[in-house]
Amino acid sequence: MGAELRAALDAIIRAALRAADPAEAIRRHVRREGELLFVGGVAYDLRDFDDVRLIAAGKAATPMAAEVVRVLGDRLSRAVVVTKYGHLSPDLNSKLKTQNSELIEAGHPIPDARSLRAGEAVCAALRDCTPRTLVIACVSGGASALLVAPHTGISLNVMRAINDALLRSGADIHEMNAVRARLDRLKGGGLVRLAQPATVIGLILSDVIGDPLDVIASGLTNDPRAHNVLVGNNAQACQAAAQHAEQLGFAARVVTTTLRGEAREAGVHIARAVLDADLPAHARGVCLIYGGETTVTLRQVQGGEGKGGRNQELALAAAIEMDSRATTQGRPYMGIAALGTDGTDGPTDAAGAIAFADTVQRARERGLEARGYLARNDSYHFFAPLGDLIMTGPTGTNVADVIIALRLNDAAHKA
Repeated sequence: MGAELRAALDAIIRAALRAADPAEAIRRHVRREGELLFVGGVAYDLRDFDDVRLIAAGKAATPMAAEVVRVLGDRLSRAVVVTKYGHLSPDLNSKLKTQNSELIEAGHPIPDARSLRAGEAVCAALRDCTPRTLVIACVSGGASALLVAPHTGISLNVMRAINDALLRSGADIHEMNAVRARLDRLKGGGLVRLAQPATVIGLILSDVIGDPLDVIASGLTNDPRAHNVLVGNNAQACQAAAQHAEQLGFAARVVTTTLRGEAREAGVHIARAVLDADLPAHARGVCLIYGGETTVTLRQVQGGEGKGGRNQELALAAAIEMDSRATTQGRPYMGIAALGTDGTDGPTDAAGAIAFADTVQRARERGLEARGYLARNDSYHFFAPLGDLIMTGPTGTNVADVIIALRLNDAAHKA
């Protein structure tokens, strides 16, 4: 339904992702003047440290690490960078001035053998720290699975089974990471404890509602002995999306950055909200922005489990609701885009999906029955043949999800 709507949604998505750029987030909070390093308003004299070590873990590890390397490359004595498969920049290794570095890609959302190797590498990099050691930890979402160092007696297979059960349960990120933190030597502030007596700075890119340091990446640096600085979050991405929507002529507002709960329920709620929103005469239309992170509870139905993610499922539920509100006068000229800012939605290669008011109708013409796909959590295979998956590839950032709902004033003659 309409190149105009799709173009507007694409432009607003790009604005949100630019605002969440991890390198820019680091630049806003970290700078160096000679031998003085300024981090979040605190000055550190680099002459007080014999060695500086960099630990970066998460889906945004590569760009965050690259920016720290740009600032401190000549002073770094050791570095470990851990990120998701396909997220590692090939030129990062050449930027590191130290030969004592490891760049590791590992499994997500289920940890794998390389996640275990990454945990061992980080633990090794934190050994033998002294009061004259400075550890800079760049932390972003995804690190809970990418980086594991189980307590004695807990095997990788046990960690994998627990992670899988949590993902299937519909537990939110707070609940999941509360469990993960108790299984692991690095999580729950363990990274800081292992680095003692070093000075530890945590640069945190938040993918969690409310930005709680004990939940983001299972609290790797959540310890009072660390200086933690929140460098970026979902609210910044949502605000940038709203600002760009205003520039495009929409009356825009951020409804919430604390969206949570079942994805399919959120999709219905958002569709109803934009359908019932007032359409100001002075604007091109209305734009509602939502940020946060929903969950999906897998249903056991005939035909087995489908393929999808929370944003694709949200968009599918929204499409069904929009279709149910269609009238004999036509369909509202509107679209809802839901995406994970990291570029991956669940175990798929899509960031999310876009639903239009005619999505279910177009699907029906192809023999695709929307409610059946929703029932078996198979939103990916619903949107793929329609060309309505959002395919960004790895974005290098991770600040949870952004949902953009647009409705144009001139719906009647463009339906």
